[in-house]
Amino acid sequence: MGVYYRNLYPEFYTENTPFTLWANRYQDTVFRVVNSARLFARGYLGPASSLGNVYVLNQSDPRSIANSLAPSDLCANYDDNGGGESATTWANIYVPPIVDRINRLFSGLQFNSSDVTLFPVLCGFETQITGRRSPWCDVLTEHEILNYEYAQDIRYWYGTGPGTQLEKNLMLPFLTALVQRFVDGPSATYSTGNGSTPFLPNPLIATFTNDGQTSQLAAAIGVFDDQAQLPSTYIPSNRTYFASNFVTMRGTISFERLNCGYQGLHMRIKLNDQVYPVPACHGGPGRSCPLKQYQSMIANKSAVAGDFEVACGIANTSVVPVGQDKTTFLTDLTLPWEYVVKP
Repeated sequence: MGVYYRNLYPEFYTENTPFTLWANRYQDTVFRVVNSARLFARGYLGPASSLGNVYVLNQSDPRSIANSLAPSDLCANYDDNGGGESATTWANIYVPPIVDRINRLFSGLQFNSSDVTLFPVLCGFETQITGRRSPWCDVLTEHEILNYEYAQDIRYWYGTGPGTQLEKNLMLPFLTALVQRFVDGPSATYSTGNGSTPFLPNPLIATFTNDGQTSQLAAAIGVFDDQAQLPSTYIPSNRTYFASNFVTMRGTISFERLNCGYQGLHMRIKLNDQVYPVPACHGGPGRSCPLKQYQSMIANKSAVAGDFEVACGIANTSVVPVGQDKTTFLTDLTLPWEYVVKP
């Protein structure tokens, strides 16, 4: 992935210069997110990887409220219900026929619903790990796989995505700060918290977090704003929301700042490298949105969502005053809840 982005935007990096990127700490003893950032830096920088700095954000530090890559971890009201009743309803429709079909193939061996719903998981993970197609991928029919895919759509839509009330807004502080970086432009320099060392971010802004946060961010960016609520009893034929298009291994949400000359600055959004237009604003080049208009749209979403701490139910105990719940780590490398690891 690092090599891909180096080739995609070759003018973004000057050989043998420092490169900054960010990663969610996730857990003390689970390093997959941080290691993803480190490996990306190795591919992006090549022999100059020693010049990379991965700023790891401790999302459990109370001072990091709305200022990390996993703000939901400090949100007391956050509840990923895995899709809730809608997920249960759909599972009760699509899983029993699969169980019956598979169990008819055996004598003296019976699988239950929990077993069967793991088969496509085994397909995906074993294929990813071994680098070759897993035989588990042939256990379910194409129709059954599509039903399972829709189960994952429901899981994310109603668990951490657009179908939620709170969760869909939790990445808005990050998105607001990210859009501001695009508005400021690639030459902007920022004063850090200690007031001494100025920070000039790289043209490529690379951040790494988890699938839950990716789903929350996808819900906030506007590309699914015209998608109706997903039904729990059938698969709609015209949906645009496919969790498998962005909650994947190497699942990526990308933002491109397009300088279109006399047409001005625009924002274009990609999910796993595929352009996704914002329904309310896609008349620019490449189905992009004027940057200032996109910034206003995100500001309106944030205004409706209200203060992060109030929505999360932590305003009375927070060490961060209400109104200061915003993301600054993209422009300040001196925050006490971040530390550096090398690629």
